[in-house]
Amino acid sequence: MTQDAQPPLDPARHALFLDFDGTFVDFAPEPDAIALRPGARERLDALARRFGGALALVTGRRIANLDGHLAPLRLPTAGLHGQESRFTGDDAVSFRPTSPQMDEARGRVGDALGPGDPIALEDKGGALVLHFRKAPEEAERARAIGRAAVAGLDDLHAQSGHAIVEIRQRGIGKADAVRLFAERPPFAGRVPVFVGDDTTDEDGFRAAAELGGFGVKVGQGESAARYRLADVSAVHDWLERTARQEP
Repeated sequence: MTQDAQPPLDPARHALFLDFDGTFVDFAPEPDAIALRPGARERLDALARRFGGALALVTGRRIANLDGHLAPLRLPTAGLHGQESRFTGDDAVSFRPTSPQMDEARGRVGDALGPGDPIALEDKGGALVLHFRKAPEEAERARAIGRAAVAGLDDLHAQSGHAIVEIRQRGIGKADAVRLFAERPPFAGRVPVFVGDDTTDEDGFRAAAELGGFGVKVGQGESAARYRLADVSAVHDWLERTARQEP
């Protein structure tokens, strides 16, 4: 059962895994219209130092896109829900191969969307995202396009999120990212804490619990997370208290 009590966070024993959109930054009408809150970059840097480097971002964005928003800060990151990985800020990005079925899905989505369509397509290469935040009345149509795009393509699935439908590969998810990072220093031997807001974060919550840690759900809704924070502001308040603590 998800609790509204303040989640514990101990830099000496926890490893922190943070989703980005809807967790650390507020949603925006378009993905690249997001704005970092004042002091957010410095807060992440301070937290990474407090955790001895055992802080990773786990996001549906590409790592290069995330780096553009956080520059010059570079952190351990799993991008595209774990299809991309960078284990330290100095590492090169490793990439799991994309199924050739993604090209078929891409073509189907392109055929379904007309010029000036209220549903916007974001092509991440390894994933396709249908955005309808600006046109919430298109939600069911976006879901139908997603289902049709992956019909008969066993490598792919369509998953709904906050005003999106995402088409991506099976066998790639935030749970795998948590497990992969948890095997490597400085994450190895620490208790994982996964913080996220969306349906794509639920497997991250479950993986953290399986490894002896817990999840923190941001916002409302049923969740596998043990704890809950109300919104992005509450996340920053929680993290700032940890960042300010004396080592």
